[in-house]
Order: sequence, then C-alpha cells, then structure tokens
Amino acid sequence: MHLGRKYRLAEYIVWMRRETYCLFGWALLATVILQILPSQFLSVPAPLLAVVGTAVAIVLAFKNQQCHARINEALSLWGQISSASTILANKLTAALAGADAAQSAPRLKDIYYRHFAWLTALRFFLREPKAWENTFEPGNAKYLAALPTPESQSALKDEIVKYLSDTEAQAVLAYRGDKEGLLLRAQYRAAGELKQNALVDDNVFVALIAAIDDLVRLQGSVKRIKSYPYARNYYSIALILVAAFVAIVPFGLFPYAHDLGKSTGTEFWTAWLNIPFAVFVGWIFVTLEKVGENSSNPFEGGPNDVPISFLSRRIEIEMRRMLGEQTDLKPIEPKYNILF
Repeated sequence: MHLGRKYRLAEYIVWMRRETYCLFGWALLATVILQILPSQFLSVPAPLLAVVGTAVAIVLAFKNQQCHARINEALSLWGQISSASTILANKLTAALAGADAAQSAPRLKDIYYRHFAWLTALRFFLREPKAWENTFEPGNAKYLAALPTPESQSALKDEIVKYLSDTEAQAVLAYRGDKEGLLLRAQYRAAGELKQNALVDDNVFVALIAAIDDLVRLQGSVKRIKSYPYARNYYSIALILVAAFVAIVPFGLFPYAHDLGKSTGTEFWTAWLNIPFAVFVGWIFVTLEKVGENSSNPFEGGPNDVPISFLSRRIEIEMRRMLGEQTDLKPIEPKYNILF
C-alpha cells in the first residue's frame, strides 16, 4: 500500500516506459506513412475517433470502478480480520481469567499461537502468484525485485514452525488441502476441549465458536477475491478497445496537425506534431487501463495492495501483549512509502 501523498509523474513515466516506447513507435510509423502518401485517404474521420474514444472511456470507467471495489472490499475484510482476532483474544482471556492457571495458561497459549500460524498460512496463500495477476509483467517484476514482500523472503515451513509443535506443524505442512481451514478446525477442537475440561461454560463456549465462525467467513471471503480474477471478458474487451483506439489515434489526429501550418505554408512540418499528440492521447487511455488492472488483484504484493504482512504482524504483537509476553517483534515499516 502506498502511504505517500501521491505518485510522482516520473514514477508513472518509468512504470509506463515500455508502453510509451510502443506508442511513440506506432505514432512515428503512422505519421511517416501519412506524410509519404500523396493523399490522406488513410486518415480516420473525427466522428469515428470520437465514438470509439467515448466507448473506450465508458468501458475503462466501468472496469476501473469494479477493480477499485475489489481492493476496497479486500481492505475492509482484513480490517474485519484484525477486529475478529482481537475479539477472539479478548473472549479467551476473559473466559479463562478465573480458571486454574496451570490448566488454562498452556491451552490459551496454544490457541493464540495457532491463530498466529493461521495468519501466517493465510498470508502465504494470498501471496501465491496466479496466472492472471500482474507480477509477471516486466515493470512490476523489476519493481518487486527492488521491493520484495516479506513472504518472498521466507518459506511457509520456516515460519509456521515458530508457532506450532513439531507434530502439528508437520501435519499442517503435509496436508494437501486447505491448510488455513485445517488450523481453524483445530481451533474448534481446542474450544471444545476447554468446555470438556470445564474451563468454560456453555455460554462462553458458544461465544468462542461464534468468534471462530467469523474467522472462517472472513477467510472464505479473502480467498474468493484471491482465487477468482476480475471477469476476463471485461478485461479482454477493454484491452481490445484500447488497442484499437490507440491504433487509429495517429490517423485521426494527423489532418489536424497537418492543417495547423496551412496558413503559413509549414504544414509539412506541423504534421509531425501528430506524434506527440497521438502519444499523449494514447498514453492517457493505456495508463488508465493499466492502473485499473493493477488494482484488481489486491493480494499479489504490488504497491497498491492490501498490506497483509503489516496487519498480520500488528495482530500478532497485540495478541502477544494480551498474553503477557515480552516480544522483540517490531511493526513492519514502509519502504519508500510502500507498506506490505
């Protein structure tokens, strides 16, 4: 997540440099062709350019709104995960406050640490690359190489053993299915054991189960966003329309650039202004499309994604304090205004 006031124009230019080179090359080629030809029969009529441009703008507006909604929903869900984690910890601490410390303290610690393991497994799942995500694009790959996510610097097996016993950690790592769901099922069993050992009564047991139910619901919601991309039909048609519009822009703007010099007899030279005009117009639409697409996958580790590493660390630090532990863990700090 970008925490600065704004992106600088230079950052956009660097990020979009490949697309800018392509736009410039195409505008140059089209202008050369139109200059060489004896007539302007390849010029695109202004009404056609306006109609296509309007259609592209509408499609991009719809797409970007939907992509923005995905990242807002993802951020909201992780805010709820943070709240649900605190609620579970508070309920456990209050429920076991009057119980025998020799029996309750180890069980309380096990549940807390299993929750840390669940957060770890969940964030590693959310960072797994998918075929439709944008981490493979050259600009993004270079960016992520310079600012890697915490998950890319370690492995799940190395992180999860910090929180679970060797037996449970091996069982989780060897499980071929939903590791996050397996850990939550273990939390249900742990709550049942508290009731069986008379450490909590029926009302408290129901409250604990409800808190774990919330975590299951939230887990399913964030995994849905991760596992299912923004509709590929809308993504594809947006790409096609943007490419078509960018392709005809130099042919539509050339007559206007050419006519700028008619009154002074310099139309041959003013016609070359078609290149910056076409690059500028095309850059606007291509950038809008790319910004929207790079906002559609809020967990891939980009600069605008939900800072799940930071949120998980903050939850763990707070819960350790509630457990009465002294910890050397520090909150994750942003690098160059980017928080992961």
